[in-house]
Amino acid sequence: MKNRLYNWKQVISYSIIALHNLLNSANDVNLKNMKMFIEPLQELHTKEEAEKYAEKLLSKENKK
Repeated sequence: MKNRLYNWKQVISYSIIALHNLLNSANDVNLKNMKMFIEPLQELHTKEEAEKYAEKLLSKENKK
């Protein structure tokens, strides 16, 4: 795997997406499962897509 660099906003974005996915799964919320949910995200979302999707998730949650 090649080395990838992320800015802080991208790190937060990937974390928000992973936490959202974990909270909406049947898995326990713990560090092992968080790692399991965050690892595949770099292959599923580009950095730019991750930022936009995380903003969408936060916006959606703020409307509740």
